[in-house]
Amino acid sequence: MQLETMYSTVEDRVGTVTLNRPHVLNCANEQWARDLIALVDDLATQDDLRVVVVRGAGRAFCSGIDLTALSQGETGMTFFRNWETGLRKLETLDAVVIAAIHSHCIGGGLQVALACDLRVARDDARFGITAVREGIIPGIGMWRVARHAGLGRAKRLALAADIVDAEEAKEWGLVDWVVAPDSFEAKVAELTGRILSAASTSTRLTKKLTNMAFETSFDEFVKTYFEYQRMAMLSPEHLQAMAGHRAERASRGR
Repeated sequence: MQLETMYSTVEDRVGTVTLNRPHVLNCANEQWARDLIALVDDLATQDDLRVVVVRGAGRAFCSGIDLTALSQGETGMTFFRNWETGLRKLETLDAVVIAAIHSHCIGGGLQVALACDLRVARDDARFGITAVREGIIPGIGMWRVARHAGLGRAKRLALAADIVDAEEAKEWGLVDWVVAPDSFEAKVAELTGRILSAASTSTRLTKKLTNMAFETSFDEFVKTYFEYQRMAMLSPEHLQAMAGHRAERASRGR
């Protein structure tokens, strides 16, 4: 799917979303927010999709909001509503979403990364939330930052507008792996393969259940867990895995 500010490809159950405004470090404007909704809606219709990798074209992952558009009065509340809608759609995709991060991952860029399930960063990546410098608030992204990094660190990023490097971001829980540039694509590919090798039903339900951890009561979580576990145990993948286990044991017994 080719849109004005980004595009996607799908091959062998793996989708790639490429943020495609490289001349402005993939920063987000009104069209960007609309394109994200359209693109993720399209990916959500593909039942066999297992993994989505989000990456930025050119020199950066994403540098946040388009300050030129903002300063010229071209960014209104419609942008912020579409932005949050798009991120939530990305966050709740059935597929596991991996952020492949290089260079700038600032403001909205960090918010995109935290709407993904897993984050692999090159060691040249830089992270921050700088909205207060422009006289706006970071938005619902802080809901995610606080859950990943803790309240104190979230306030440091949002209020002091600190920029942290990849290793510190990993220490804080904002990214999961930090690798050298020459190992970056291999790590993304290895992680993608690991997810593809797992059972699709249990992976999808585990993602849904984990996303509920901060959003529901314990009683509701337990109720949902039992239902999801029932669904997983009835899945063809589980039945096949258990048949294979029995066959292996029988083979060893002989």
